[in-house]
Amino acid sequence: KKNMKTILIMPVKFNSSRLKYKNILPIKNLPMFVYSLKKVDKSKKIDGFFVSTESQKIIDICKKYNINYIKRPASLAKPNVEKQEVIVNALKALKRKKIKPSVVISYQANSPETRLKDLEKAIYFFKKKMLPNYPVKELISVGKDNIQNAAFRIMTYKAAFQKTLSTKIGIFFTNAIDIHTKKDYKKIKKRIEKN
Repeated sequence: KKNMKTILIMPVKFNSSRLKYKNILPIKNLPMFVYSLKKVDKSKKIDGFFVSTESQKIIDICKKYNINYIKRPASLAKPNVEKQEVIVNALKALKRKKIKPSVVISYQANSPETRLKDLEKAIYFFKKKMLPNYPVKELISVGKDNIQNAAFRIMTYKAAFQKTLSTKIGIFFTNAIDIHTKKDYKKIKKRIEKN
């Protein structure tokens, strides 16, 4: 626990308003969120990862694949809840377990094309270029269209709790596409399973 300086939190709801049961749709014979986390498990730059969920079904899957989880209130699984509220809830739960990281990564279950090497490059950039220079900061992943995608967000512990907009934000370009519709899912599943 003492060595968990960089942790990753993945919010995983059981149901989704746009695409039903999106986070557990199969990718390479694994539930999507498990497929996305399997890559993270290989990283030497991440000290631990946790799924935040309201669902017993998701918890059962976490247990099956030996994934750490945090049970969150059902009120934090409603459609209008901001992802940052889920991250804060998870960090408070971890603090009660004496885990207080310096770097926090919010990582999307429904961006299964996110490459580990991109995430690790982003972590390196964040720690080496941003951390030494700015007190409150975060880095967001951005698509080739110059629009933020939700693949990942890297932030300091303090930035996770801030109530105002960050004044120091870094960006990292990725090709990851978020899955929101059946069409997205079919296209990305086909692309991943080709490789």
